Amino acid sequence: MIAPPYPRGAARAIADARANGMKPSGVVLVVLAGHFDWPNPTVYATPGETYRWDWLKGLSVVVLTDGKTRLKQILSDIELAEPHQVDVIDAERRRGWLVTGASPRIVKTVRWPRAWVEDWLGDGVWHRDLNNIKAVAVQAAEVARQEKPTFEPEAIWT
Repeated sequence: MIAPPYPRGAARAIADARANGMKPSGVVLVVLAGHFDWPNPTVYATPGETYRWDWLKGLSVVVLTDGKTRLKQILSDIELAEPHQVDVIDAERRRGWLVTGASPRIVKTVRWPRAWVEDWLGDGVWHRDLNNIKAVAVQAAEVARQEKPTFEPEAIWT
């Protein structure tokens, strides 16, 4: 049996890195419509086509669409790969969703606040600041854990 192809873009490089025990430090962007300048790994796919998604296991994924995009089977295919989290952003309508169930179609979602979508599609300052706060909290918790093995942090978002 011939395996489906990887989507265009960084998919093959991510798969090769995963084979060596590495993974991207942030979100992987799966573009289904248009072009998006993004510093993290980006892949380009065509809705309705079959691709290999196993390399997404445990990673956070944002699927970028527009008003004309028909997701068809692609989200359930991605979900089968067991990513850590899947979000969908409609860049044209400026809407975003956390997908909590997509088999065989999107069945459960949580809508993003409009400010999150605007930040994500804009300069990303709010999300970057939040990630920095989380990283500092994780580091502080690790230092405390080493000093006192029974230490439990008050709150760390993962």
